[in-house]
Amino acid sequence: MTLKEFLEENPIIKNAVLARSMYPNNKSAHTKLANKLAENKSGTGKQRVTDTDEALAKEELEKLIHRIVAFINQ
Repeated sequence: MTLKEFLEENPIIKNAVLARSMYPNNKSAHTKLANKLAENKSGTGKQRVTDTDEALAKEELEKLIHRIVAFINQ
């Protein structure tokens, strides 16, 4: 499953919020992720979700998993 498919199947996870967590030093993080997910053209090619992007997303989603489990187990 790709990051795009995962986010489409789980709309409770907001792309903009995830993007700000993935790219904390980027003022346009939500646009960056949206362009990659939509494979918008930039320069001579399409923007794509890279392995690094997927790793960042998984890292942030793993943090969310731990917070959800802690909340459920209260």
